Amino acid sequence: MTEQANTEIGTANGGGPGRFILWAGAVLGLLLAVVRVAALRGHLDGRGFGEALSLVVQGVMQDWLMVLVLTLVFAALVRSTDAHRLRKIFVAVFTVLATLLLLAGLANLVALRMLGAPLTMEWVVYSDLTHTDVALDYMRRVISGKVIAVALISVVVFLGSARALNRWRYSSGPAVLSLGVMALAVVSALAARNVPTGVATARLENPIVAFIASIGGETGIDGIDGLAETRKGTDMPFTTVEPLARPKSPVKPIRNAILFAYESTPANQAQGWGGIHPVTPNLAAALDKALAFDRAYAHVPASNYYLVSVFAGIIPELSSISMMASRPNLDAIFLPEVMRANGLRTAFFNSSDNRFQDTEGLVRAAGFEQIGDYRDWECETGVYEFSSVTDKYLNTSSDLCTVNEIIEWVEERPEEPFFVAFRTGMTHYPYFPGEDPQRFVEDETQNDYLNALRVGDQAFGKLMAWLDESGLADETLVVVLGDHGEAFGQHGTYVHAAGIYEENVHIPMALINPQIFSGTRSDLIVGIADVAATITDLLGIPTPSSWQGRSVFAKGRRNGVLFFSPWNGFLVGYREGNEKYIYNGNSGEAALFDLAADPGETDNLVEDDPQAAKAARAKLGAAVAAHQNYIAWLLERRNAAPLEQAAGTEIEIVASGTKFKTAPKGWVMIDGEHVGGFEVTAAPSNAERDVTLDEINAALTPFRLPVEVGECPRKIEIFFLNDEWAGDGKTGDTDLYVRSVKFAGTTYYFTRFALIDKGVGGHTEGNFRFWRKGGIRIDLDLDQACLSADLAAK
Repeated sequence: MTEQANTEIGTANGGGPGRFILWAGAVLGLLLAVVRVAALRGHLDGRGFGEALSLVVQGVMQDWLMVLVLTLVFAALVRSTDAHRLRKIFVAVFTVLATLLLLAGLANLVALRMLGAPLTMEWVVYSDLTHTDVALDYMRRVISGKVIAVALISVVVFLGSARALNRWRYSSGPAVLSLGVMALAVVSALAARNVPTGVATARLENPIVAFIASIGGETGIDGIDGLAETRKGTDMPFTTVEPLARPKSPVKPIRNAILFAYESTPANQAQGWGGIHPVTPNLAAALDKALAFDRAYAHVPASNYYLVSVFAGIIPELSSISMMASRPNLDAIFLPEVMRANGLRTAFFNSSDNRFQDTEGLVRAAGFEQIGDYRDWECETGVYEFSSVTDKYLNTSSDLCTVNEIIEWVEERPEEPFFVAFRTGMTHYPYFPGEDPQRFVEDETQNDYLNALRVGDQAFGKLMAWLDESGLADETLVVVLGDHGEAFGQHGTYVHAAGIYEENVHIPMALINPQIFSGTRSDLIVGIADVAATITDLLGIPTPSSWQGRSVFAKGRRNGVLFFSPWNGFLVGYREGNEKYIYNGNSGEAALFDLAADPGETDNLVEDDPQAAKAARAKLGAAVAAHQNYIAWLLERRNAAPLEQAAGTEIEIVASGTKFKTAPKGWVMIDGEHVGGFEVTAAPSNAERDVTLDEINAALTPFRLPVEVGECPRKIEIFFLNDEWAGDGKTGDTDLYVRSVKFAGTTYYFTRFALIDKGVGGHTEGNFRFWRKGGIRIDLDLDQACLSADLAAK
């Protein structure tokens, strides 16, 4: 290769492609080190120089290892050939991969800010439509124009610096020296990898390594199962505590109950529980006629799990999928059923959309007679709409309008006793601030949340005022609580499901009735599973013995609570007294806190007190075993089998596309057997002009293909048959867009599509777009019987 040829590759003044790759690797390593320092910034404060340097080296180890491998492999490839074109290809591929590695590091800063860990497949699944919450939507919001600008500038700095240094008239010696220092640092970090750093392992992982490792890997439940000791019985291993004194019988019998849940509201945001912003004055005022609990907890920081806990009186099954989704025929006894059996009218009202996480299916299965959401009424303030990347049902109307509907429903037959459950909606992400928002904090997102909470509290105040005015206050028990918490960066995470710190699971909770309560507070540790039994107890209704939760006035209560979150590593923990323990089933990491001395959970005592940590781990293992024993007993009851795969009699494909000469055509196979084809005749033509995404989406058409399958079908394959292209600079192009594939009761979206042929297509605004002929594969969900058969066969 001549000097002239090297210059043609774009590396002037004697800088060949090999030198360019070496310099690019050195610059990339430096930039990733800067990114890693930014990621660890909060953990470097207070450390000496040597300790801080050691932490940074541990954090950058995987990044630099990938840089070294990438750089040395492509430098060797370039040096192995004299073919000019091949060298250009090697340099181009290296540049693309190196740029992606840099962008992944920058994107990881966003993930660490929100989740406290890199993005994994568990979060992608969690943000899918079927088991959804808001992680990916929130991530989209925090990736602002500023973040994109920083990414673009970083790429320009990376490529520009590498190019400029390659033109330097001196040798590539400094680049080689830099790479050597990186290699030495990697070796030293590997040698010290078992030395405690005081930082969660997830924060030190390279985002690409973390994501790849999460695909098809263990979910963390095995780590939890291994923690559980062999133990009989269903009693939690926490100390027993004296029950609260039962209130005296009221003069006027309590015959009604209202369950008022503030959506996504932790204790630290509520006045009366340490909230510093004046956003819940009505809740605070109601505490004068209440019994308030200072240590109340959600078992899982997720909306659909709350519904299971509060209506079924149980701690949900240790699973990343809600029990009512995985076991819709669960033979539990639900609170609304009990209330109806004892003569109460029952209704569930939701300011948001009951299709979100199939809330409607769950509350209907729970036995509510009346079910309503924002679609069922007119609201003067209109509907707060949100367009999500996964088409989730996140629209909400004002919580004040929902209270109007509750009042109207009760007033239809005011003489009849009633049980009504209400969950506010405006404080769920994306946080609708309502009319005339006030400025509480500088952060725009948190300020929207606080204003939304203010409106939810106004709705609570309106409902309480109506009870007083209507004369129903004395004979109505109001249970008010948060359905789970919400994080705003306290432990490096945002939204609610990324952790089980206090901001995620510690909630406000109070029992309100002016006849029997007068402003007392309790430090009894309670969970949402205890709510149902407490309501029936105070209304004098027999409490089902199958409920796991216990009334706060019941004898033999245990002074502890179990909670978990399975999406950011399988996290499980407990609180007993002032002791709180958290265990990560994926990484094996643990945290032990003394909440009396350390309410902010900043001082992990695991290293300082290994004996206490060992005892806490054993106690958590016993708690997990007791809970699994209870769930096993519950599932053995009639109709409690897990969800079996629905009969697969047809495949439904929702598809659109663009048409050049002919309409896009597809062919479908299941487990290697031909099913049939479809043609999107409604696809708009781009033969003469470009078509818009709105036009493509308007042409989405469902195609239903009948199938006959055996037991345990494994995969569906879809092939695009007729790619047609007019050529460079012309508009004509036949492409196939697939929005979703539904089979056996489960709908699969682009997050579940895997390429059979490389380069065949990719995700485009909620659709999978085929731009070349080829296929995709969808690995179908297997029920537990199929999985058990697989394991037995192996």
